[in-house]
Amino acid sequence: MKSLVIAAHSGHELLLWKWLRNERPDFVVLTNGAGSSGVPRLEPTLANLAGAGANWVPQVVQPVADAEIYRALLEGDTRLFAQWLDALTSHALAQGIDCIVADEAEDYNPSHDLCRLLANQVTAHCAARGHAVAAFGYPTVGHPSPPARLAAEQHLMVELDEGELQAKLDDMHGYARSFGGQLERELDGFIAEFGAQAYGRECLFAAQPTRYERAEAALAKPAFETFGEERVAAGVYRHVIRGAHLQAVADRLRGVRPMKHRSPPRNR
Repeated sequence: MKSLVIAAHSGHELLLWKWLRNERPDFVVLTNGAGSSGVPRLEPTLANLAGAGANWVPQVVQPVADAEIYRALLEGDTRLFAQWLDALTSHALAQGIDCIVADEAEDYNPSHDLCRLLANQVTAHCAARGHAVAAFGYPTVGHPSPPARLAAEQHLMVELDEGELQAKLDDMHGYARSFGGQLERELDGFIAEFGAQAYGRECLFAAQPTRYERAEAALAKPAFETFGEERVAAGVYRHVIRGAHLQAVADRLRGVRPMKHRSPPRNR
């Protein structure tokens, strides 16, 4: 299986710690991790990918600051996203990618949801060109190996032994500590909620259309809207990204006709 991983943020590669070592996929990151702090987080991710034997392909997607994605979402500007869709589709076709793995849409962070939307559209564009691609997603903030989903949904799963799990947790904590603040709080919260052993299984679930592709309303207010409202009230942000912004982008991307396939030389 020749795989491509599309991740919204640096650090997400650690959730696929063993799977990356087994599969050695191509890997793209949409953002450079420079959130409100303005401090990029790419260097540790590049080291993590190199250690796992994965192939970072920045010539396909050059990461941008989160602020650039947020601006584009707020303004309904899909030019960057359409460029990514074109480049990722071209890469998948030229390199014979037969599996695309990406963040799941969890209503937690708009970049995560955009990532899933983009991956789904790349898969659709490949299919339109006669190239079938399997598509999977992994939880970034939800339970990493939820028993109910494992019982009900098609999935792939990799299990870590005790030593591998400890190495993975050490890498996760080391990454979070190196940047501190919100990253440390989030990781501590996830482990407190799910337990460290939950990260001993890396689960990829068959990808589903996002609610934006289905044009469905959220069952509850997305966490990113609540967080955005708090940041606006605190004077950190000027505007709140709403689900409606992602819906508008989804509608426009779905209206983009599949590109004509170009055939750059294979890089491996």
